[in-house]
Amino acid sequence: MSPKSPGYRPILLLLLACASATPVGVGAAEWPDGRKIAVTLTFDLDADTLWWDDPDSMQGNPSSLSQGRYGPTVAVPKILALLERHGIRATFFVPSWVAGQYPETLRAIASAGHEIGAHGVKHVAPVTLSAAAEQAEFAESVRVLEAITGKRPRGYRAPSWALSDITLELAVDAGFTYSSNLMDSDVPYVHDSPPGLVELPVSWILDDAPYFWFDEASWDKKIHSAAEVRAIWQEEFVAAYESGGYFDLTMHPQIIGRPARVRMLDELVDWMSDFDGVWFATCAEVANHVRSIEAR
Repeated sequence: MSPKSPGYRPILLLLLACASATPVGVGAAEWPDGRKIAVTLTFDLDADTLWWDDPDSMQGNPSSLSQGRYGPTVAVPKILALLERHGIRATFFVPSWVAGQYPETLRAIASAGHEIGAHGVKHVAPVTLSAAAEQAEFAESVRVLEAITGKRPRGYRAPSWALSDITLELAVDAGFTYSSNLMDSDVPYVHDSPPGLVELPVSWILDDAPYFWFDEASWDKKIHSAAEVRAIWQEEFVAAYESGGYFDLTMHPQIIGRPARVRMLDELVDWMSDFDGVWFATCAEVANHVRSIEAR
């Protein structure tokens, strides 16, 4: 997801319209082993797709496109090393075009024990597609990711979080068990419609793009320092921890992977780990736990 993406401004209104359940909180006592908070570190590996002038032609400014290549070739190895140091498994949402272009990167992620979720084909927002095109994207995404990693993806994050009014139904039809797209809750919940689909809520404040994305079109958007973002995320974490909640960080290797930002993330994970009862988990693990609670 990216502020540069088409239809960015109306996305929040669309997300509210797509909400299909009254969120019910998951209390601290309901996390496994009495843990006080669930933390998911998620990475949207969009690579080149964010800098194409047009997804069909896949052409763009060579310098801009190089920012995308930085993600799978330079940033992901740093991130994998960081996660290994901390003994944490994360979730990577990957467009299937990126998976096919950088298969060794995908295999490295999977072999390290991390989850790989679906993120479209060429990072095209579902809201811009016909129903048939959306259905085809789900099929292509599942086929490619499963062929490369040997595992069928269970989670879906829409490019730009820009769902259509049928996206979640199509996701369930395609075999997905959880979505990470909506902003209508602080904690995970199970949808009433489509029934059984777990939602792992997201938020712009817990996304790296609003702080670090450089607007090449206008040049008027501030790039925040890593220290500023760390302070914001720490503030959010403490509030979530005190309420026995959920902390879902959305990051992009091509953005968070810069040296000072990776160092900040490393320090942030160290700092969170010092709190008692923090459950670092993949999105699938959190979704499975929420579903088990619902089934009681």
